[in-house]
This record gives sequence, structure tokens and C-alpha cells, in this order.
Amino acid sequence: MLVRFPNYIKKIVMRIKSLLILQVLFFLLAGEISFAQQSAGYKKYLYVARSPKDRDGFRTLKPSIEIHEINSNHKLVKVIPLPETIMNIRGIMAHAPTNRLYIAHYGSMKNAHTGSVVCVNLTDGKVIWHQKYPAAVDRGAISPDGKKIFMPSGEDMQTPYFYVINAATGREDVSQRVNVAPKTHNTIVSADNTKVFMSAFGKNMDYNWLHVVDAKTNKLITKIGPCFAVVRPFTINSKATLAFVNVNKLIGFEVGDVKTGKILFTSYAPEPYKLPAQISNSVFSHGIALTPNEKQVWVVDQKNIGLHVFDVSGLPAKAPVWKKFIKTNYGNEKDADGRFLYGETGIYGQPGWIMGSLDGKYLYTESGEIVDTDKQNIIGHLTGANGRWTHSRFALEVDFLHGKPVKAGDQFVTGRVSVNKNR
Repeated sequence: MLVRFPNYIKKIVMRIKSLLILQVLFFLLAGEISFAQQSAGYKKYLYVARSPKDRDGFRTLKPSIEIHEINSNHKLVKVIPLPETIMNIRGIMAHAPTNRLYIAHYGSMKNAHTGSVVCVNLTDGKVIWHQKYPAAVDRGAISPDGKKIFMPSGEDMQTPYFYVINAATGREDVSQRVNVAPKTHNTIVSADNTKVFMSAFGKNMDYNWLHVVDAKTNKLITKIGPCFAVVRPFTINSKATLAFVNVNKLIGFEVGDVKTGKILFTSYAPEPYKLPAQISNSVFSHGIALTPNEKQVWVVDQKNIGLHVFDVSGLPAKAPVWKKFIKTNYGNEKDADGRFLYGETGIYGQPGWIMGSLDGKYLYTESGEIVDTDKQNIIGHLTGANGRWTHSRFALEVDFLHGKPVKAGDQFVTGRVSVNKNR
């Protein structure tokens, strides 16, 4: 016997089906359904920005995005040309839902007093907008909703503010500028879109503090410090309750409590790696990563040339524990024919930054090493379109599902525990 349901019952059933489909799609796009990641339609790529001014030795390099497929031994699969005016890159950001990639860059090879941001399509690299700003630019951060970009006005500038840029158009709202201190430099927005972490090299000891700003009001909430010395690169945990900060005069990092603003721990590399006491005003740890599971902190060592691994699983109650030192390339390595493996003349001061995959399985040094975080060793090396080892401080992961971007990482390696739990 055929049962006929009233139209309102049919509508309710269809509504429930639609909601279930939407829920499945949400978790699928969030990467939480394992079979989606294992399917042929899910691809993980590392986007590496490159330009002629990249330390030394890259004068003939064309501005581009080199794309490596992470799950295929990081092979180079695509190169997207960037506008030729991009000579000196300062930062990279991406937002998957809007299919956009943002590159901050100086006005020329040497001019650090003018800055622009270019917005391109993630899939084909077509320019959406290219905007110049009153001062310079640096490592900005895009809000998780993809609406705002908090952009420093330059580490070499006396301008004491961060721009607030409309991510859709590139236009700056001057009335929304965030005033902290001169010489603004690095930026991270918390995963819950409530806080913006900002560093600056300004006068009156502002450079010894990490500034925390309300992401909605653009007003200062607190300052973390005073730090051991000048604040350099930093990262945060997923709840934005802890900050991990590189500083001058220290091979290691400091841990700051965001709520109180106090420094909880100062973590040194042990002998023989520990920085001698007589060295002053030097940058030796310029690069830090908190693995997404928030159990390890990796720190650059530009004196001994390598990476230090610290166990931070006991925080905030217990101090970080040093575990291991891993040697990396310096930059002057040559092949059997005597050619530099990096660029035309070699480079110096390696490495000076750490990037990473979203799942925390891999870290990538400025000098292009691929690091396995579980094994805690180097397993390979990124190779660029010029056939030589990759060198870049500007890389992030972008994941695609059936050709469409669904998830994007960051130029800083931050904790992601609460991010994954909340999805």
C-alpha cells in the first residue's frame, strides 16, 4: 500500500536531509573526515614564495610561487608567476574559503620605506588587487574569517601603527590603525579571532614587549614582558593563552602568559650551544615553531647553524625541556662541480625562519630542509624551479578538495589543538 505524506512532512524531511548534507560537507571541508584526506580528490600543497631579493645570490630569480605536493615527496608540481615588481617579499598569507593568497613586499630591491600587498587567486595566480600603502609593510596576518588584514607598517619605519586592510579590496581604513610602537614587524591573529599579537622595535623599551590587541576594537589589551631582550619571531598556542618568543642575545625562547603578561620561563639551549655571555645585541634565534599538537617547540640557532627541539608538554606548570640539536645547511654548500647549491653566490646566516605543515608532520627551514617532527630528523630538501635547493622564509600549506581550496595554513607555525577540537 502506498502511503502519501502531507506536503509539510515532506518539507521537514527534505530540510533534515539538507542539514545532514551540510553538516557532512562542513566536516569534510574542515578535514575531519579521514576518508576525504585519503581520497584522490584531497591534495596538500606547500606554497613557497620566491623573489630576487632573498638574502644574497638570487638576483636572476623570477618572482613566483613554487607549489610542492606534500604527499608526493614534496615534488615541485607548479610555478605561478608573480608581478615582476615584487622584488623583496616580506610576508605571505592565504584564506582558502575566498580562494586568495596575499603577498606583502617592499617597493624595490633595496627600498624598505615603501610597501605594497598583492592579492592573487590561489588556483591560477591571477591578480585580484595590488595596493600600495603610505609606509612600508612586513609580516601581516589575515583574520580567520578572511575579512581583515592586520599589516605592520615596516620594521625600518618610525610609523607606530599597523594598517587594518579590507581583505576583499585592499583598501586601508586609516581610522582603524592600531597604534603600538614604531618599527612594527610581525603579526599573528588568534584562531578564535579575538586577539592580535604584534611586535615592534620602537623606542622606550617597546621592543622588549609583545603587544596583544583586541581583534574587534583594535585596542591594546596587554603587553607580554619585559622580555629578556628585543622581541624577534614568536608563536602562540591555539587558545592564545601562551606566547613563545625569540629574543636577541638568547639561543632559545621565552614563554609568556597572555592573561597576566608575565614571562613564565626563559629556556636556553645547553652547552656547548648556549650563547656566550659577552655577546650582546645579536640575533641568533630568529625562527620558532610550536607543533600543532603543542608538545614541541623548535628554535633556530644561527650561531651553531641548526635547530633545537624542546619538549613543552608540561606547560604551563613545568618548564620546557631541551631534547635535541639538528644540524642544517649554512648556505655556502656546493655540488661536485663547484656550483653553489643555493643561488649564484651562496647565502649566509642559515636558517632564519621555520614554516610547517598543518598536521605538524613536517617543518620547513628557510634553507629548504624538510624535517620530520616525529623522527626529529631531516628527510629531504625542497628543490626549486631553477633546479637548486630552495631558499625562502615565506611558505604555507594550502589544501584542495577536487580542485578547490578548503584549508590554508600560516607563515607562522602555531598550536592547533583547540582548533581541531572545536571543528
